[in-house]
Amino acid sequence: MPCFRLPDSLETDRLVLGPRSASQADVYHRLWTERDPRVPVHRRIDAEGRPTVGDIAAQIRVEGDEPGPRLLAVARKDTGDVIGYCGLTAHGSGSLDEPELAFELLRAVHGVG
Repeated sequence: MPCFRLPDSLETDRLVLGPRSASQADVYHRLWTERDPRVPVHRRIDAEGRPTVGDIAAQIRVEGDEPGPRLLAVARKDTGDVIGYCGLTAHGSGSLDEPELAFELLRAVHGVG
């Protein structure tokens, strides 16, 4: 299957999905700290405190230049605050031919609809 490019942004009545930026790294770091202990070790903050906000920002910068499926920031339309991410990824057990759907939202917005 050929690689295709999703639109740069999508909107719903309440949310805006758009490109992630390094300036949002603190939100993604918070998601890492909120993860359940059952999440695989490589997806949690390690004993040395990695990934740091800086590590996450650097990774976002690198991903911005990579072709293929990507994750989008999820922001509330009314306030503009980033509450998580969603999108397609070839990382993990996915591939460019069969990307996986990934999403994660801050616990503060769970159960809000």
